[in-house]
Amino acid sequence: METYSPTLKRDLIDLSICDLNNIIIEGNQRDILNRIYSGTIEIMKKGKIPIMIGGDHSTTYPLVKSARKIYGDIALIQFDAHCDLRNEYLGNKYSHASVIRRCYSITKDIYQFGIRSGDKEEWEFAWENTKIFTDLPTKKDIENIESLNKPIYITIDIDVLDPAYAPGTGTPEPCGYSTKELINSLYLFRDLKDKIIGFDVVEVSPPCDVNNITSISAAKIIRELILTMV
Repeated sequence: METYSPTLKRDLIDLSICDLNNIIIEGNQRDILNRIYSGTIEIMKKGKIPIMIGGDHSTTYPLVKSARKIYGDIALIQFDAHCDLRNEYLGNKYSHASVIRRCYSITKDIYQFGIRSGDKEEWEFAWENTKIFTDLPTKKDIENIESLNKPIYITIDIDVLDPAYAPGTGTPEPCGYSTKELINSLYLFRDLKDKIIGFDVVEVSPPCDVNNITSISAAKIIRELILTMV
């Protein structure tokens, strides 16, 4: 994939980007999440912007925790097919299906976009406690987020895309969005670029993929969001 974005007229080769390799995933989940937290704390302390390529969605929690530690009160922006607001899933409070519920203990300013799946309790919790939308963000949504005047962390679950555009994920959900629709919505965050302090793209599963469609889509999303923040 090329490094240049013709839409943004910017190139990754003009930026300083450091690949810090992989987080070791040996051991239990708590050990893995703690290693992610320790690593991202060090990145944020240096004023750098962490970009994490997951991993299931549980890996987002330690980054949000790191952001709160370094920046104080933050806003969390989620792109996802699922609410991820279960108090626990299969007995695990830190599962991919519970990650935003755990993040709610860190920040109450949560905007959820593209959501189209969740159990009754999750939807009721969201309607009462978060800003949840089945659609992608509009300019008005961006204005509302900007009015918070807080650092912003963005998490993108690849299953926000329709399975036709992202078959390589563990929990595909019909009636989603095209890659172009998602990227166009991310461009709206250009006015907030100085407030974005990190982002991730999670839930890409190459063994489930077809002709690397999902991996290529995720790579382009990452490129465009990096260049949106410049």
